Amino acid sequence: MRRLLAVLVVGVLGLSAVPANAGVPMPASSRFMGRNSASWARAWSQWALGDASNPLFAGLLDGDCGDLIDGVFFMTAPIDVGVDLDCDVPAGVPILVSHAGFFVFPDAGQTDAEIEAMADAGFTTVYNDLSLDGRGLPLIVSRTGAFDVISEAGGFYDAIVELGTGPIRTAVTGNFSLIHPLSRGDHTLEGSVLFTDAENYSVTYHIHVG
Repeated sequence: MRRLLAVLVVGVLGLSAVPANAGVPMPASSRFMGRNSASWARAWSQWALGDASNPLFAGLLDGDCGDLIDGVFFMTAPIDVGVDLDCDVPAGVPILVSHAGFFVFPDAGQTDAEIEAMADAGFTTVYNDLSLDGRGLPLIVSRTGAFDVISEAGGFYDAIVELGTGPIRTAVTGNFSLIHPLSRGDHTLEGSVLFTDAENYSVTYHIHVG
């Protein structure tokens, strides 16, 4: 009923000039493109858990780094140890990714408040790290609150968790970091996490901003 989801979130706007805040994570309290951090976390979770492309397994099996969704590049999450991905990010496009999280869908009769509390309780780690070009980044925790993931045929909820299609009530708590524009060129983003139940995930994103 509960599954750990190793995830990472990064925002990149490729500009011809390097902005002063390049590579700095946006505060969880900030708004970007008219949306707050919880809204971005819900959008990413819908894509990761419900989209027919099943991006979590596409990243693991086919090396797919992510997709352009609503003008933002959503990076796939690692669901294994030592995941290595090459990412071509168009200049001027933000990126969203998350390297550690815990998601919950309810048993019969469970309330929204109960699954939200379970998501919070499940997001506990022994070790948790995110770095960009060798520099440690602050970890930003976001909560989606209870919302409906629309499960599409062939997506993670349908094909892997076997919940079928349609709305699946979900709550997610995890690290969702939206990072200011990176400079053009090559960058390395690394995330790793060890959960208290010994689940372990890690990823290296080789990002080219062109």
